Amino acid sequence: MKKSKKKSVIPKKRNTYSLDQKASAKRFYLMGLTLQEISKLIDAPVRTIEKWQIAESWKQLKETTSIQHKALDLKESGKTDKEISTLLNRSTVTIWRYINTAKKDRTNGTK
Repeated sequence: MKKSKKKSVIPKKRNTYSLDQKASAKRFYLMGLTLQEISKLIDAPVRTIEKWQIAESWKQLKETTSIQHKALDLKESGKTDKEISTLLNRSTVTIWRYINTAKKDRTNGTK
């Protein structure tokens, strides 16, 4: 019987995330996005974002906003209408209408 040589095990390297990514995740959460949506946006596991949420008590800070304002906030953060429609599960025409309505609300001073 042959003796097998043990292969050296290389430990997996942990991902590190910048403070900007963490701040963006928090901002997206406060906008009203789900953890799964945030995970897609910043390319981090849902569990990591959930840990950040628990550690920093994001739930207490969260303000509920309508989906229209959520769409406008995403648009202002640089997302395209198509990306927003995918994230919010709405058509691009609906997203366009939401953004225009939310802009009118903000100019009138209501939120």
